[in-house]
Amino acid sequence: MFSLKLAVIPAVLARSGVLLAVVLLLILASRGAWAVAPEFDPSVLLGERPSAGGEPLVVEVGAFIIDIDEIDDVNQRFNIDMFIVVRWQDPRLALPEEERKGQTRFMSLDGIWTPRALILNNRGLNYHLREGVEVDDLGNAKVKNRMTGELAANLEFQEFPFDTQRLPVDIVSYQYSTDEMQFSLSSSLISHSDQFSVEGWHLKELEPELSVFVVPSDGSELPRLTYVIEAKRDSDYYVLTMLVPMSLIIFMAWTVFWLQPNIVPPRIAISTASIFSLIALGVSIRLGLPKVSYLTRADYFVLGCTLMVFIALGVAVIGSRWASSDRMEKALRANAIARWVYLLMFFVVAYIAFIY
Repeated sequence: MFSLKLAVIPAVLARSGVLLAVVLLLILASRGAWAVAPEFDPSVLLGERPSAGGEPLVVEVGAFIIDIDEIDDVNQRFNIDMFIVVRWQDPRLALPEEERKGQTRFMSLDGIWTPRALILNNRGLNYHLREGVEVDDLGNAKVKNRMTGELAANLEFQEFPFDTQRLPVDIVSYQYSTDEMQFSLSSSLISHSDQFSVEGWHLKELEPELSVFVVPSDGSELPRLTYVIEAKRDSDYYVLTMLVPMSLIIFMAWTVFWLQPNIVPPRIAISTASIFSLIALGVSIRLGLPKVSYLTRADYFVLGCTLMVFIALGVAVIGSRWASSDRMEKALRANAIARWVYLLMFFVVAYIAFIY
């Protein structure tokens, strides 16, 4: 038993010696007595961009708008299906010449430097490809993904229903300023679609726009790239379902001037029916638009037509009163004048609403 204890003592001392050596090394290192380690490789500093301290890094961005299947006027959103490619060169990822085999490596986004870009007007995009970076032997990195979902758009409706809207895909680097990084357009990465499935619009892709995004809090400038789709509304639907019925209501109200002034009930009935029809039609138009503080061209037309029908109702009431008080000749003359003044007013309202 005693010999067993003696055998354990050297092992304990050896273990204690190792711990003591580690402690001494830490003390010496803290006092600068330890030898200086080799310089740390800057390629693993993931937060530092390539060519830090030099010229701004050029990042190429390309996009292919596959489809736009819906434009929501009320919520000012549009559904997009697109493919985006981002490419840059990072010398720190290049392999030594003896190791280059012309093969592409797939690396994690968390494992290397990336441009830290986002889509500014993203309101719910879904990503469908595996997230990662393709890197070749020379350090050329490429990120690509397919995205579907909603993007926001600042729609303006002053010209409705003859309006043209801009649907942007706004790409911004949220971490690097224009002094550190710049976006670039690459024709090899850009493609255009000729057909879109959205109904009621004519779409056309415009030239991408390079600009800066100014941060409101500190005034710093971030690189910005905007792909723009021009959307022109198909006005035929609104002409057939809004303008033509409204014009027919106006001409229905015009018939009161062709009736004898002493025929009171039909004249009043036609005018009041025209007013209610115009109000109902105007409300149905407004339900398809957001609650904006300005008037659209359609609003001007609805308001002008409503005013005309109220005037027709007033003239009908006055003419009927004159006819009942033995002033039939005056009532007939007012009817004759009102026929052509009313018609002229309609063309003036249409001109102001849709041309002026």
